[in-house]
Amino acid sequence: MVFSVIAALGNPGKEYVATRHNAGWIILDALATKAGAEWKHESRFPAAVAKTTFGGRQVFLVKPQSFMNLSGEPLAAFLHFHRLPAAEMVVLHDDIAFEPGQMRLSLGGSAAGHNGIASCIQHFGEAFVRARLGIGPKRHPAQDLADHVLGKFPAEDLQRLHQATPDFLLGLETLISRGLPAAQNFTNRKPPLP
Repeated sequence: MVFSVIAALGNPGKEYVATRHNAGWIILDALATKAGAEWKHESRFPAAVAKTTFGGRQVFLVKPQSFMNLSGEPLAAFLHFHRLPAAEMVVLHDDIAFEPGQMRLSLGGSAAGHNGIASCIQHFGEAFVRARLGIGPKRHPAQDLADHVLGKFPAEDLQRLHQATPDFLLGLETLISRGLPAAQNFTNRKPPLP
């Protein structure tokens, strides 16, 4: 498998900075900083796009600037414009099934209730790799899921996310350079940070 695009789902706007739903943007921004990549706004998609070398390959980094639930449309437009198949894309997104500090890589499958992923599947199918970033479950069963994912990370959880970021980036680099099974062996067996 060849991967040419690393995308991250999130919501644009200052009010969404450091929210759980924007976990993917936090990690992709860290990757861009490490790689020395510069974001440019592409109005035709619309998305923030950077091109860099990562894992020994030229890759696009993409942050759709639509809101989360509409993420599939700009990503589909980006793939179409660059004549790339969905199978060459990795999508980073938040996942309540895992604790902060965990990342799980998987290929295909359902949206599992994630509206951003549902939009991606609707617009370009299931053949992309998901990098599922743990944000932890709802605080209590009665809490509205939207309130949970749109809430700010508690300081402790944000710290765990930042502490795990080097491992996340190494996992993504392994994915690009050595493929999905090798990357899964690294990321999917790691316990959450204490």
